[in-house]
Amino acid sequence: MRPALAAVLVLSTFALAAAQPPKPVEPRYGVKHRDKAYPQATPKAALKSALDAIDDADFAYLVAHLMDPKFVDGAVADRQKQLVPTVEGELAQLRDFQRANPDKVSAENRVPLDPALFRAAAAEKARERAFKQLVREVTAKLVEDPETLKALRRLYREGTFTDGDPASATHPDIKNRTLFFKKLGERWVLENRLAEEPKKEP
Repeated sequence: MRPALAAVLVLSTFALAAAQPPKPVEPRYGVKHRDKAYPQATPKAALKSALDAIDDADFAYLVAHLMDPKFVDGAVADRQKQLVPTVEGELAQLRDFQRANPDKVSAENRVPLDPALFRAAAAEKARERAFKQLVREVTAKLVEDPETLKALRRLYREGTFTDGDPASATHPDIKNRTLFFKKLGERWVLENRLAEEPKKEP
């Protein structure tokens, strides 16, 4: 193959790859990603979207797509473990009722009799409840601690945003609080950590 032709083919391949749109973000915990409503192209845009989600009372979206998924998944998993025994007990009672009244529930909607399928169903239901519990906790935190929300709004309006991964936002009048952001592909999310201001030497 001639060098000039090879170069054209290579450039065409790169151009085609660059033209490909980013892969859509998969739903998390049943919540669809809505980039147009809540853009995340920059750390500041992600913070604005978080504030918008709070103002819209869309706390499920805030937790599912605007907060660090590693933190969210870990928090959900911890709560899920605690909820599994309760959910298994409830499903066992429902299964017994369905077995005694087979005409009241269609076969495909019954609690599984197979032990492995039963445990999987209980785990999934516990995971759904765990996510809802985490959303309630985040909502309560924001309601009970208005100073945190006030600081986030001020960081967005007047804060200094740094580049890098992680990126951060600071404000000279907001002491002991640096907000961090993590990049996931082409979007940014808020990390669940704050950096304390270093103590001055006496």
